[in-house]
Amino acid sequence: VMTGGAVAGAYLGPRAAEAIFPGGRFVRAAGQAAPTGTAERAGDGYRISGRYSFGSGTPHAGYIVGGFMAREGGKPVLDDNGQPVMLIGLSPKAKTRSLGNWNVLGLRGTGSYDFEVLEQELHEDFFFNASAPVQLRGGPLYRMGFMAIPCLSHAAFALGAARRLLDEWRKFAREKPRGSGVASDQHTFQLAFATATADLHAADAYVRSVFATLYDAANADCVTAEMRLEGQLATSHAFTVAKRIAQAAFDGATTRAVRDGNPIQRCIRDIMSGSAHVLNSDQALIDAGKMLAGDDAGGTPLTREGYSL
Repeated sequence: VMTGGAVAGAYLGPRAAEAIFPGGRFVRAAGQAAPTGTAERAGDGYRISGRYSFGSGTPHAGYIVGGFMAREGGKPVLDDNGQPVMLIGLSPKAKTRSLGNWNVLGLRGTGSYDFEVLEQELHEDFFFNASAPVQLRGGPLYRMGFMAIPCLSHAAFALGAARRLLDEWRKFAREKPRGSGVASDQHTFQLAFATATADLHAADAYVRSVFATLYDAANADCVTAEMRLEGQLATSHAFTVAKRIAQAAFDGATTRAVRDGNPIQRCIRDIMSGSAHVLNSDQALIDAGKMLAGDDAGGTPLTREGYSL
């Protein structure tokens, strides 16, 4: 929902802005930007359709985000570098269908159902080119680029979920009898908890520093590829730390962590499920590592054409 609203407000044309923000209200937008749909040019708009997974927030949205490969005359549209053009478009929810299959380990509350965008025609104002977004509204936040906003939201979730997990783990340790005292009296807990706390503070500081630098650079129109790479690394690292804390809490909370309804278990499930996203996976670190090692062919999701900040 955070990303969908930013897309609608910053990059879409006036017709779309009027429809999605009627009278200054936000009817909410959510969905999935992976380009698993098609958009065939039709007059001053596109004929679209597609099927998607992980539509987080779609049950509560009035407009649904989808990624579409642009086509014209039945052929793929290519950019100046010979690469297929990917469009991101927003469809009225009434012209989509939820597949209602969000039965998962964690992040159950996101309602990330698979969904289908039914065949329809939409005016071009409801689309923008993902590889070359034109900012029509808003400030430096949106000049950081399209992928900066999902990176920020993913990093914020990882840090927040890990913080809650630490709080719940400490509460458990203060109440759990161990020998003549409680678990929080034991050196093993104190060592693990102090290490986890320091790791979280370091990851939080990294995210804040990197995105503050990106914001200032966007304000001065001087964002570099190195800054974009740091944005990806900070997000991936936040999840790496969150997973490490989840494992430590699981080990330290004994059987409490396996029981349904326990907040420690829920935090662990949510963190591990969130880490499966492409922005947070090991592959994101591998992509960044290629650039850091000097192999920048293809770039990363935050730096290569088609996904650049």
